[in-house]
Amino acid sequence: MNIALADTSALTTAETLMLPLFADRPAPLPSPFEALAQTPGLSEASAKFKETGLFYTLPGAPCRRLLTVGMGDAADFSLDKLSRALAVAARVARDRLCERAGVLLAGLPEIESASAPRIVREATVALCLGLYAFKLLKTTDEAPADPKEFLLLPDENASREKLSAALALGLAEAEGVCLARDLVNRPSNHASPAIVAETARELAARHGFSCRVHGRQEIEAMGMGAFAAVAQGSRAEPAFIVLDTDPDGGKPLVLIGKGVTFDTGGISLKPAAKMEEMKSDMAGAAAVLGCLETLGRLGGGRGERRVIGLLPCTDNMPDGGSVKPGDVVESLAGLTVEIVNTDAEGRLLLADALAFAARLSPATVIDAATLTGACRIALGVHYAGVFSPSDELAERIRVTGADVGDRFWRLPLDELFAEELKSDTADLKNVGRREGGAITAAMFLKRFVPEGASWAHLDIAPTSFVDAASDLWPKGATGFGVRTLAALARGQG
Repeated sequence: MNIALADTSALTTAETLMLPLFADRPAPLPSPFEALAQTPGLSEASAKFKETGLFYTLPGAPCRRLLTVGMGDAADFSLDKLSRALAVAARVARDRLCERAGVLLAGLPEIESASAPRIVREATVALCLGLYAFKLLKTTDEAPADPKEFLLLPDENASREKLSAALALGLAEAEGVCLARDLVNRPSNHASPAIVAETARELAARHGFSCRVHGRQEIEAMGMGAFAAVAQGSRAEPAFIVLDTDPDGGKPLVLIGKGVTFDTGGISLKPAAKMEEMKSDMAGAAAVLGCLETLGRLGGGRGERRVIGLLPCTDNMPDGGSVKPGDVVESLAGLTVEIVNTDAEGRLLLADALAFAARLSPATVIDAATLTGACRIALGVHYAGVFSPSDELAERIRVTGADVGDRFWRLPLDELFAEELKSDTADLKNVGRREGGAITAAMFLKRFVPEGASWAHLDIAPTSFVDAASDLWPKGATGFGVRTLAALARGQG
């Protein structure tokens, strides 16, 4: 599918014109499209938010069909509403076998954040994500094909250079989100640590990044005892993946993504119901890869902020060699950990990755992980948790996320919860009480944060994998966090 900018002359070649409708103002039809206002039935089209209508135009009209999409009242217009409505309309265009569609973006209500380039960016992302479907493993597919091309008609008074840059940014972000969705939607036998590592190598080769993959022996030799303990029950070779956008750059932003490619819970076995969804426990690693894909498509990141991705990847399996409840392991930081519950494995991977990050002299460290069901219980499925001792970083993540459709809610880091992690046999244990479990998990990670680095922990368990589709999110993997991390890496947040 191609998405391109167009002017009114090019747009007349589209078979269908996507037309936003507002309840309290006339349709914004520019020249030479004014005559389309006479399209039979158009006056009865609904402007109710997300409602669509398909109308055949009169002979001699510049396009064959009008696809209307309701936006509600102009006074309530927002970028979020625009994105959701266009995603719905894109699916209607696909279902009605549209091959080439124009998208009228000129004449939209003015709001503070909706400059013409920003509207182009959000429309591009919405069209791509609205049409996303995971088809990698289907041998037959009877679903209609996606439109071959969307032609965007923005405000013609806007800078063409800025509009083109906005289109490129939107396409890069959409590609990053779709990469993350594909990785998380893959079943674990098609997304093993080795396959994730190969994906990382291919990404690095495409964009000129460096990539190093450490296997089981190197993980153990480095002293990553917490990571190795989780991996020891799996026949699949674990992988500690290090991606660097600019090895010769300065102090980096380090992004750490939890990469548990399947989580049975280990000896502390999970219930059978919906265990197949535990392929999604690598959504943090996928989000980091999606972020790096976005950065690579925007020029590779060299000369800008140096970004390093750390991806500890392994299955968590029950086996005769699995780590057992009560075992004590030594982490890379030198702290000993009593593993009370083998299903609290993600924090063990992240602990060693955080300790490794200290060797990189990072300015900022952000980890993303499907870490706790407790966070989902606390926040539902629309918000992810953000934890940070830095008010400035926590607020930057919240505001940046809200700007691109990733909703975050800050939860506390309180030393009262650290008391629950005291162990009789080791420096600390890996779980506390059930209540406040997302907070105790974050407090566990805090013990391993590199000294002097600004740090935030993103618990994306509520939002990374959903059991029902919404306007922009399909059922399954959402790609949550990709756009936020990319914006932070690019210095936008």
